[in-house]
Amino acid sequence: MKTLNFKWMTFGFTAFTMVALLSLAVRMMVPLSPAKAQEPVTEDAFQKQVLPTLERYCFDCHTTENPKAGIALDRFDDQVGAVKDSKTWLRVLDALEGHIMPPVDKPQPSLKELDGMIEWIENDYVAAQGRQQDNAAPVVIRRLNRQEYNNTIRDLLGLDLHLADDFPADDIGFGFDNVGSALNISPVHVEKYLDAAELALDKAIVLPNADEFSPMELIGLKTYPLPPNKAVEFKHTLKPGRYLAEFSLVRVGIAESVPPPKLVIGFGKDRRTVEAVRVQDETVVYRYWLKVAEGDSQVYVALAPGQAESANVAKPKEVTANVSGDQRYAGDRGLHVDSMVVRGPVPFALEQLPESHRKILFCTPEYGDQSRLDCARQVIARFAERAYRRPLQPDEVERILQVYRLAHDRGESYERGVQIALTTVLASSQFLFLVEPEIRPVDRPLTEFELASRLSYFLWSSMPDEALFREARENRLRANLRQQVVRMLDDPKSDQLVENFAGQWLQLRRLGGVAPDQDLFPGFDDTLRTAMGKETERYFAYILRKNRSVLELLDSNYTFLNETLARHYGIDGVSGDEFRQVDLADRRRGGVLTQASVLTLTSNPNRTSPVKRGQWILQQILGTPPPPPPPEVPKLDESQHAADAGTLRERMQVHRTDPKCASCHQQMDPLGFALENYDAVGRWRAKDGEFPIDPSGELFGGRKFADAQELKHLLGTTATKKFARTLIKNMLTYGLGRGLEAFDYGTLEEIRKQLASDDYRIRNVIFGIVESKAFQYQGRVK
Repeated sequence: MKTLNFKWMTFGFTAFTMVALLSLAVRMMVPLSPAKAQEPVTEDAFQKQVLPTLERYCFDCHTTENPKAGIALDRFDDQVGAVKDSKTWLRVLDALEGHIMPPVDKPQPSLKELDGMIEWIENDYVAAQGRQQDNAAPVVIRRLNRQEYNNTIRDLLGLDLHLADDFPADDIGFGFDNVGSALNISPVHVEKYLDAAELALDKAIVLPNADEFSPMELIGLKTYPLPPNKAVEFKHTLKPGRYLAEFSLVRVGIAESVPPPKLVIGFGKDRRTVEAVRVQDETVVYRYWLKVAEGDSQVYVALAPGQAESANVAKPKEVTANVSGDQRYAGDRGLHVDSMVVRGPVPFALEQLPESHRKILFCTPEYGDQSRLDCARQVIARFAERAYRRPLQPDEVERILQVYRLAHDRGESYERGVQIALTTVLASSQFLFLVEPEIRPVDRPLTEFELASRLSYFLWSSMPDEALFREARENRLRANLRQQVVRMLDDPKSDQLVENFAGQWLQLRRLGGVAPDQDLFPGFDDTLRTAMGKETERYFAYILRKNRSVLELLDSNYTFLNETLARHYGIDGVSGDEFRQVDLADRRRGGVLTQASVLTLTSNPNRTSPVKRGQWILQQILGTPPPPPPPEVPKLDESQHAADAGTLRERMQVHRTDPKCASCHQQMDPLGFALENYDAVGRWRAKDGEFPIDPSGELFGGRKFADAQELKHLLGTTATKKFARTLIKNMLTYGLGRGLEAFDYGTLEEIRKQLASDDYRIRNVIFGIVESKAFQYQGRVK
């Protein structure tokens, strides 16, 4: 007996997918950069306003002969040349706004000179980038990351399987795991994708099972030769239903050069056209799923029309079998039906099947090959359109349908044939990658379907829903873009924007890896850890859903607590595990800076870390990360003797006395020391050991504060521009799935102005991103 294995069909059909995936990976590693063109600039503010400041304060360290940090600033003679540079001035802007440069031991520019430099970069330089006619984003085709894969399978199949949890970890680029240039692919990915596709559809589609039924023999000891021009028919007493039929066929005395014929077999109305195998003088068992209709009582086996020659005719010298040696066949050369056994009827009530099955297999065939093929075509077309997130061409559907035909022709059930065909869809690069096809050498608007995918993966980290598909099909998505954004943000699926954007921007994902010293902090456990992260997520989600001011991320008079976290904070009146909004009696809490999640992940296991906390504020909130410390910096004395001698603030003074460290610590330390009233797990305290804590400090420009409450107020009133720009930059990077180019800063500034004009309501950021050319256009490819 021959057995048939169908896994090869999935792997065989998707061989092209493996090649496509690996070739796409090569493309992903080398983003295609656009050409740049520049309009002439008439007013040379650079030469009048910027160049003298550079000569006075910067040329000692940043010339072509001495380019510290890889920056040479003496390369530009005028504004036309300066604005052609695409990266340098943005690095200069970060250094100036962070007050990292010039170093503290060097002459410092006046506030007027500093403001003049910053103003030129923000206005003249950024504006010049935006005026470039040929600018466009590098085109980087990117794969779905693990979270997006899980969410897409959930929304496509209706099953939350988390199959991507077993995939290799996603790399990070520009702070996020959805950046195309970092999402490489390996052979391990390809293998995992194939396994996951099979497992997903095995869970989604229920197959008929006849194993529990005893076999019923329809043909006894007698065999039936197949006449060339008529069928073999005999009666049966089977009840209506589905059956797994096994019949054996013997090919006797036919030359091996003669191709195998096609047969028609079935029960009454339901018949299949099948191909006999080329096996000489050996019994081959065929297995087929067939239906018995009400009133049917005939078994039917016949040669298909025009197949008589393949079944019976052979030249004598080509006959290799001794046909007279087997009396069962009476010396007859040809095909003989040797036996037929059935199992069933198999119950398969559609209403009792899971929703995933009914959602995918919405078409139930009646009888015959054509009915099954028509249903399979409809199912495959709808599923693949949703999986590929765009309309399919007829030839694309037919290629997938060919896999179904292979399974069907070998006797598989309708459900199994569709399952195998759809497995190739989930293993296709069209599903696994966010592909914008038909890449052209011109910058073009995205199609409505491409825009729907960009939007849904930005806000939901998943595929578009039916409402987005409908808008795209009717060519109305661009016209109704804001309405759709509002609808999507109000949908619970926008929790993915909170988890994936805020979770990475605020670095909440790191919270799972922190391990405070259990001897010093015995109350810290996984329940408290989870509550810490939940507070920040609920807080960000509230601002997003209610369209509140982004400045409330810095400070507010409310937060979200459950009993566990409220007890940790020393706040009364909160009971139960459920989180709820809680009004705050003072400003010790409120805003993400003083939430336990951020305070804990920016601490050491045994103590607070003003350096980590200050660095986190500079980088995540103000967008001016300090450079890495020099390797020869001495370590802080962590001994008990040192701790007994003074506060952590006093012990860290040594770092600020070293000129190599002073410029960075001058910015980080005041921010970090302002949070010293919060211990390493975010609890309030008044003393560091036996010593009272001094949380006061002074920022650049003489801006003083007494404690964390005043620092939050100071940041919310004097650093709004920097904070807004940092938030927009991070969200724009996340929304585009790529790092920003110099010309993107014009878009960023437009969004910031729109945000400021509407009381900093957060949805203005999202509206600005999705309405920007960067989001709505494919990008020029050269």
